[in-house]
Amino acid sequence: MSTTARAKKHLDIQPSLLAYAAGISTLSPGLTAYQLTRVYGKAVPPTELARMSLRIFPHQMGLKWLQMNCATPVKSELSPWVAFGVVGVLQGGVYGQCIVHFSKALKLAKTVSIAGMFRGSGFAGLRDTISQGVPFMYSATVQERVVDPLLAPATTGEAAAPTDDVGHGVRRAVAVMGSSIFATLLSQGTHNCQIKMQADHALSYGGAMRELWAQHGVRALFTGASARVALLLLVNGLNELLLKKAWAANEKPEEAATTLQAAAAPRVAPPLASTSMPPFIALPMPSLGATVVAKEKPAGPYES
Repeated sequence: MSTTARAKKHLDIQPSLLAYAAGISTLSPGLTAYQLTRVYGKAVPPTELARMSLRIFPHQMGLKWLQMNCATPVKSELSPWVAFGVVGVLQGGVYGQCIVHFSKALKLAKTVSIAGMFRGSGFAGLRDTISQGVPFMYSATVQERVVDPLLAPATTGEAAAPTDDVGHGVRRAVAVMGSSIFATLLSQGTHNCQIKMQADHALSYGGAMRELWAQHGVRALFTGASARVALLLLVNGLNELLLKKAWAANEKPEEAATTLQAAAAPRVAPPLASTSMPPFIALPMPSLGATVVAKEKPAGPYES
């Protein structure tokens, strides 16, 4: 693909990326602030958190838009896994600006400044590789292997399952939500470590883990997860609605078609597997212009 064509494709996806950034930034600051208050054990009225969140909405939207523009070419040239690793590191900056803002406003730590907004980027990269990468890559598989067999209309014989758009959409939503919740809970510990480092710049990687464990014990692995589950349901829902299509539009035409078909095509139930081997095998013989049917030899008493 030429440089001009690639640049035009990148411009074409900007409305989707802007909508994606705006949608996430509507809730992300408030939910991040809530998680921060849980980590520090400080009670703050939701209305106060909402007012403080509104002040940084433009900053958060701009940072999120820049983040996704940086990750898009990585996905095109390498893979979604690497792209979400980059998203995670850059998300450290998005969260960092938010956390520094709330940490100062709520007086949670003495050592904090905007210069440390990317602290804990190792935790961030691992967190988003899990929390966004797993649903993005495996929600279709979860639908096919788990959700469709449970919720799709039953079939008999070799009839295929109905492929109605409404039923497929509902099952798709169930698969995305289920994989999102699982991946969010799995990555919550790394998220808590990062926001601890961003809220208190005196902490190292090891210091953040030690302090969290001393304060919360095993609960450090899931403290504040409820707010982040809500946020990741929104994020992974927007990944399905906007990001997959935007990233597919930025690919080569044949790759884009494959991506969109994998994301949107209803899953069709395969025919029921036969429990016995077929009695005859058809062998085509082009030179004779006919097909010879060979009888399968029955196994002898000493053959298997």
